[in-house]
Amino acid sequence: HLGQPGENLNSDINSLVSDGLPVSVQQALHSLRVIGNESVHPGKMDMRDDSETATKLLKMLNFIVEKMISEPRQIAELFSELPENKRPTIRGASKETGT
Repeated sequence: HLGQPGENLNSDINSLVSDGLPVSVQQALHSLRVIGNESVHPGKMDMRDDSETATKLLKMLNFIVEKMISEPRQIAELFSELPENKRPTIRGASKETGT
């Protein structure tokens, strides 16, 4: 959804960082990537695989979705409701919203 190829999560995250990804989202993405990667390999059972860790991971995922998908969509929706003759006077509006 964020426009990366999805072949290498580390490279995708780093590319998003180059494009201005907030540090908090970068840290959340890398946390999910590292913990998820460690958890999916056979024979690497970790006793920290518990409901507390799972809850934290889900919270991180929800944080990422909120910051990178939900909030921008809500802002774009509200911005699109501004009168069209006012939008061009707002610096950067056409670049970020496609108007």
